Amino acid sequence: MWPTLKNPPVGVALAQVKLNTENFSIQKVDNVDRPIKNILPIRKEGTHVNIGLDKSSLPLGVSKISATSDVKIATYIYFSKEQKTKLEISGDTITYVSEDRYQGWDVFKGSVLEFLGILERVFGQFEIQRTSIRFINRFSFPDFDTPEDYINTFISATGESQPYPLRKYGFRLIMDIPDTDTYSVVNHNVERVVDGKFLYTFDIDVLNNQKLLFSIDSIDNNLDNLREIKNNIFFNTLTEKTLSLCN
Repeated sequence: MWPTLKNPPVGVALAQVKLNTENFSIQKVDNVDRPIKNILPIRKEGTHVNIGLDKSSLPLGVSKISATSDVKIATYIYFSKEQKTKLEISGDTITYVSEDRYQGWDVFKGSVLEFLGILERVFGQFEIQRTSIRFINRFSFPDFDTPEDYINTFISATGESQPYPLRKYGFRLIMDIPDTDTYSVVNHNVERVVDGKFLYTFDIDVLNNQKLLFSIDSIDNNLDNLREIKNNIFFNTLTEKTLSLCN
């Protein structure tokens, strides 16, 4: 039901699942390291350093402070060879990020579900607290003297052009989706770049707080619902002139 864009403006596509985990060891991800590396061969580890100070009172004058440090692995991050695709796994969050050329929803969702299917072996016993998708779209406009030529949502008291040339402009909307546990955070930012053109960033984040069992079928359905909201915002915000730049 949605128009197909020949050149989608998606610069970054992201999906995230946040879980209610307790006493979870990130090292358990090692059990599924091989199948993940078959797709994303590079792995890096993020660490968390906890520094404990001596609880004794400090005397006046020159004193020495003793402390102990505890370094633990906090995240596993898997990359493609070109490092345009990333899977980040922490103790309670799974995040998939793609900066590759966007090939459509089915391809993107298929990749997300593929990794979640692998990680279900590790996280399957935990409850999902939040599911979200985020699409960062970028456009290049030759001018921005008349914003309504490009977007239907523009913050202006009068609707008239600005008295001086615009360098930067931006605003944020947070919208509740009626009769759901879903809300959306939408950021608009425009900036004049070196060649005089305007780079427009249209960032749509849709988040659902419904509690779910870690089931691929339920996640699949939830992702489709989030996409429906994202597309409603996207196509209702952009004018035909802007959409024509994507074809």
